[in-house]
Amino acid sequence: MKAFQYLAPVAPFGYVAPSTLAELFETLDAYGPKARVIAGGTDAMIALKLRLIRPEVVVDLSRLRSQLAGIVVKDSSLTIGAMTTYTEAERDQSVKRFARALAVAASQVGTLQIRNLGTIGGNLANASPAADCAPPLIALSAKVHIKGSGGERTLPVEEFFTGVKKSSLRPGEIVTSVEIPASERVSSFWMRSARRNENVISVVSVAVASRIQGNRFGESRVALGAVAPTPILAKESSSALSGSTVSKESIEKAASLAARECTPISDVRASAQYRRHLVGVLTRRTIEELVEAAGA
Repeated sequence: MKAFQYLAPVAPFGYVAPSTLAELFETLDAYGPKARVIAGGTDAMIALKLRLIRPEVVVDLSRLRSQLAGIVVKDSSLTIGAMTTYTEAERDQSVKRFARALAVAASQVGTLQIRNLGTIGGNLANASPAADCAPPLIALSAKVHIKGSGGERTLPVEEFFTGVKKSSLRPGEIVTSVEIPASERVSSFWMRSARRNENVISVVSVAVASRIQGNRFGESRVALGAVAPTPILAKESSSALSGSTVSKESIEKAASLAARECTPISDVRASAQYRRHLVGVLTRRTIEELVEAAGA
């Protein structure tokens, strides 16, 4: 017989749905760290139900979609608003054109219902080591735009994460958008290993972006998810791939270095040893997909 798990009653909390950014930042400044911002709510609602978070007020961004959502290509940059859903990112032609890795990752997050609600900004702000959209953004040299009542700032996505479920966001700040260089010369792809196809946390995910020209890899970036306290840029692997000739040996070297750079843990989904093995396998397969797509 399954043991009964007692959950303490949920403490009462306030609810605010600001309709302007000024109202939002006024609320966040008033409550500080006692406020919990929700966008799609796909992660926050679970945390509330499990009593993992106990905010004094929940601040719902749904009325700010017109100001915080949308996908725009301008001045050689692809900008994706924080409230843009996974479904919107998956289907957008500009994302497919300039950020294929992100479109592929967005298409495999959660379930259809989650993809219709969950947002790109929320996936970053939740700061899970296994965040599926993070490795594609890191590989694509994306920057995250942050705003609060004190002003705005921008960080490379790989510097946004500071630990497990921890980010560079300060009390009173939100993610407003991500910005990706828009270049058709950059090819990217994302792969993951998971215990099933849908509604599951990735055991390992890998994203690679590269400028493949002729028989040579140009500037390349390899990013990994679910194998360290944060999503990471595999610097040694990226450096080895950049400038190398397109060959089985150079691909294998990049894959081997990526496996060496990660620091996975063992948990209910996989052992650290198996995760490290998967990093090598998926890095190799992801690079091979890029080469095939480029016809190199």
